[in-house]
Amino acid sequence: MAVTVKKAAVITGDVVNSSRLTSNERKKLLKCLSRFFEQANKLFPDFKAEQFRGDSIQAVLTNNRSKALQTALILQSYLISEDYNIRLAVGVGEINFTGTSIVTSDGSAFQMSGPLVDELKKRNELLGIAIANPIFNDEWQVHTTALNYLIERWTKQQAEAINLQLQNLKQEEIAGKLKISQPSVHQRLQAAGWPVINKVLQRFENVIPAL
Repeated sequence: MAVTVKKAAVITGDVVNSSRLTSNERKKLLKCLSRFFEQANKLFPDFKAEQFRGDSIQAVLTNNRSKALQTALILQSYLISEDYNIRLAVGVGEINFTGTSIVTSDGSAFQMSGPLVDELKKRNELLGIAIANPIFNDEWQVHTTALNYLIERWTKQQAEAINLQLQNLKQEEIAGKLKISQPSVHQRLQAAGWPVINKVLQRFENVIPAL
């Protein structure tokens, strides 16, 4: 265990209606989460994640904390494409205590993220962002309202396209993976609200380094 202070983004997630999953559905979910952890670590080497209580996750990004929203949306779109849903709370702040595991660590990033998951459940929302700065928090409530509106309306096909777009694939590459035409990829991305999502991601990545 170590007491150090570093800036970080913490993502806390809670699978929606996990108690209703069958044994096979739960096994598939665990495989999906493991696959996502591997994928996210390849994209961002500082990504670390743990699963707890069977249906919850907590992940940390330090050097790539400005990519936390992108990472959260990659997970959200992936699970939607696999017939699951998850509430994700992104907390941006500091880690001032590193425990033997992620879930035993502490700091404002954890304190922003953890309680927000419960708030999302009360508000029946899927995504939230909390920053240790009241001015920015007001702004991000507006942005997450827009994101929630879009996410709740994604079809499986739209979520697949968004997931690959978030991994920085070109539309031609996405078309090859999904075995559809490039115009069809464009249509799915537009219907899923990609232009809005991209603008919000850019804003997040511009703001976070300055905090």
